Amino acid sequence: MTRARRAWRAIHWPELEERAAGVADRWDLMPGDDRYETGSLPVSGMAGGCSVVWLPPECTTTGTPMLTRNFDFPRWTLRQFLGAPAQPGDEPFCARPYVLETRPDSGHATLTVTAFDLLSGAVDGINDAGLVAALLSDDESTTGGPAGGGREPTLGPAVGLHEVEACRYVLERCADVEEAVQALRLAKHYYSFHPQHFLVADRTGRSFVYEMSPGRNLERITWGTGLQVVTNHLLMHYPAVDDLPAGDGGAGRTFARFRALTAMFSDRPQYAPEEITSRHATIRFAGPDTPVRTLWHVLYEPAATAMTVSFHVRDDNSGEVRSPQLRFSLAPGVPAEPWPAPLTVP
Repeated sequence: MTRARRAWRAIHWPELEERAAGVADRWDLMPGDDRYETGSLPVSGMAGGCSVVWLPPECTTTGTPMLTRNFDFPRWTLRQFLGAPAQPGDEPFCARPYVLETRPDSGHATLTVTAFDLLSGAVDGINDAGLVAALLSDDESTTGGPAGGGREPTLGPAVGLHEVEACRYVLERCADVEEAVQALRLAKHYYSFHPQHFLVADRTGRSFVYEMSPGRNLERITWGTGLQVVTNHLLMHYPAVDDLPAGDGGAGRTFARFRALTAMFSDRPQYAPEEITSRHATIRFAGPDTPVRTLWHVLYEPAATAMTVSFHVRDDNSGEVRSPQLRFSLAPGVPAEPWPAPLTVP
């Protein structure tokens, strides 16, 4: 398996193969030693829920496209995911997300919000060409959607791209949505824990959602025709509000959030960046009756190759504590803003 994974990386993702060789060198291993898998540095092993809205240039007051993203995920430890009580010292999954900037010798420079794997993974991000990508949990394929549903995770490495590698793969390899579609179609896909679907967009305003069917036998590209909203059901089955079944869409309320986001970004022609952020915050998971929190929100600005992100820090007696808005940019000579004190959000 490790030999086949190396062969796949050498052809399809040489940037990752270079990093894998660097990991081998750090630990005095021969890069071709099949006993060791050096193409991954896992930090946790779950994948989340979320919502994403892509606003093309005509939908913003700046005349530039933007992507707003909520990453929603339970604050559980591994023991809790497995049905056991948490123990002192256990750390929740995604408790240590990274804003990771990479500037490789070949491939595109990237800014990503990275969890699950430091070497190959990205939950969402942007590159120096203004391409953006975000993953979202495909809950329909594991809860019995219209095509059935089932669950066959590998629970370990396999050949190709697992669900947390796809965003970083296209960001490092592709300059626009046409290249990204081709790259995703040529790649071999599997999921190690939970299936995902992906929104990819570029600085010209074009966007698409890439999905695999619940049986993993069909792939579908759903192109954006303006505003494009994604939550946790497959657009190949329910591409628009009028196609949704009745109800909220399960515990994650995927249908309800899809309806709410579509409505809140359709009541007038254009939205300012601050308003995009504040509107998306209205569907944030913050209630005491759920373990899920919106662990981060990001506003991506492809024209500026920049991102603004805030993180969930903790809950206290006065409400949810979130970090301030932190801005990062790939533009030359633009430093990251310093980290101020956390804010308490009632």
